[in-house]
Amino acid sequence: MADVPDGLLAMMGKLEGQVAIVTGGSRGIGRAVALAFAREGACVAVAAAHDQVALRDVEREISSLQSQALAVLADVTRRADIDQLVRMVVDRWGRVDVLVNNAGIIRPAPLEAITENQWDEVIAVHLKGCFNCTQAVIPIMKRQRRGKIINVAAPSALRGSFGVADYAAAKGGIIAFTRNAANELKRHNIQVNCISPVADTRMTEVLTSFRRQHLGELPAHGFVPPEALAFVFVFFASSDSDYVTGQVLEVSRP
Repeated sequence: MADVPDGLLAMMGKLEGQVAIVTGGSRGIGRAVALAFAREGACVAVAAAHDQVALRDVEREISSLQSQALAVLADVTRRADIDQLVRMVVDRWGRVDVLVNNAGIIRPAPLEAITENQWDEVIAVHLKGCFNCTQAVIPIMKRQRRGKIINVAAPSALRGSFGVADYAAAKGGIIAFTRNAANELKRHNIQVNCISPVADTRMTEVLTSFRRQHLGELPAHGFVPPEALAFVFVFFASSDSDYVTGQVLEVSRP
């Protein structure tokens, strides 16, 4: 950056010239993060297992911000899908600087009602998906001698909640995975951190409806809009966090 004129430098975003992959990028937190990255100058690949129409809409939104975009249907539980996603990103842009492991599902149910299939599905999307995507980008980031991996947990992983034993277990695994990956990868200048949001998304709407059915009227919760969370992801994706790794940051209203 030393040779960039001061005026131009002031116009550049925190992620100028970087390449990011955001899973679960078709809506909610993933969409908000992808757009925030684009505003900061990154080329952004958004991936989701379903709803190609929503993915294409996000791709167009990114392009409207004068950033390059790529939308890919990919199931994070299928390693072949993720390997193909990463190949497509590298073929197009030559690198991967940031990975956001955001893909997730929620199937609220009392503990005794969770089926084996449901348990396996929720664990696979959250925990196996995080593992698949992280492992797929490690060789690229090691060659670059730099990289940022941002995982997404949930407060229920640490404090407990109602109707989300499978979801909370998966998120707890992601926290443990984050800290172990951070320790192992720090010598390669790869930072791995985790954000634990209380966000206003379609998933929280499903969960709130379920809890009202089982627990009655609930006190109003101040969920954070996804767009208000995005700055934290930008921090962990940028050089501002070069000396921060293995951390779990909760973002919620007071």
